[in-house]
Amino acid sequence: MSEEQVWSIEVKLARMEERQVQLYNMVATSLSKYGDVVNRVSALEHFRTKALAVAGIIGLICSIAWDMLKNRLGN
Repeated sequence: MSEEQVWSIEVKLARMEERQVQLYNMVATSLSKYGDVVNRVSALEHFRTKALAVAGIIGLICSIAWDMLKNRLGN
């Protein structure tokens, strides 16, 4: 192998290493964004569950109040 071929291989290896580092950084960024999205979706699901529970309780209270009002007006 000549010195020129060795140098060419070294340059190629350096470029490959640089691409590998760039890809690794892209994957790390993607995973962190995915984690952020998962956390936000989880928080929204938790909020939705609480909102449905509150809506159910309000519906129950309104239903009971309506029945009581019907009974008083019906008698």
